[in-house]
Amino acid sequence: MLTIKGLYKHYQNFSIENASFDVPDGTVVGLIGENGAGKSTIIKSVLGAVRPDGGEILFDGKPTDGLSKAERQQISFVLDDTGLPAELNLSMLDKVLAGVFEKWDRAKFRSLLQKLDLPDKKRLKDFSKGMKMKAAIAVALSYESRLLILDEPTSGLDPVVRDEILEMLYDYNRESGRAVLISSHITTDLEKICDYIVYIHRGRIVFDMEKDELLHAYAVYGTDERQLAELDKTAVVKVLRRDYGTEVLAVRDKMPQSFTYRPVTLDDIMLFYSKGENI
Repeated sequence: MLTIKGLYKHYQNFSIENASFDVPDGTVVGLIGENGAGKSTIIKSVLGAVRPDGGEILFDGKPTDGLSKAERQQISFVLDDTGLPAELNLSMLDKVLAGVFEKWDRAKFRSLLQKLDLPDKKRLKDFSKGMKMKAAIAVALSYESRLLILDEPTSGLDPVVRDEILEMLYDYNRESGRAVLISSHITTDLEKICDYIVYIHRGRIVFDMEKDELLHAYAVYGTDERQLAELDKTAVVKVLRRDYGTEVLAVRDKMPQSFTYRPVTLDDIMLFYSKGENI
């Protein structure tokens, strides 16, 4: 549904280079990386808020910069700063958006507000952060989009609200002909709902893998310098040395079966790549 090919964007002190990955129909793709790694630049490039210096971004095989208004409205998005007009209440917003979107579904929007227990007469500036985010997602789900893009939708929210939002994303993606691209620092949320994980580190895509395959392929092992020297060098991805011991991120199938390991998490992978060393 969404294809990013060789995306390049240069800033004074940072560049995204040759970023390529797909968001297949019927999937949820998680985009992870440290602050400043390039996640938001990729998302803003897809949405047209940033103009790349090279590469292609295709929606249903068509360049996104050439989409018609109707085609562009098939891509909905929710950013960390929701951008909803603060002085409006949700009833007013409903009327405004009915004139903006060609396929605005007022009945669905009202149903989502009721499901999420959002007051329709209270002004948005008086909403909590969680309420604003739920309102923004309700908007994004109410104009029959086929691709939903979210940048940090659960940041700073309590576990109950986060779970509600994940459930909404799951329901959205169950309908055929839809897909989701989500960026988040809360990797436990991504582990729950994502089919694929794309990891960007310092402007470069490190991997684009099916989530379950990724979490099965790697593990974290405690070791010492003598054991480390004897290991197959192709097994060890990164080494993290601390005062209290040494750990390695390694390919499970290449490690000795006698070694004790713990299952890897997405947080582990980011930590090892950002702070770890090559063997």
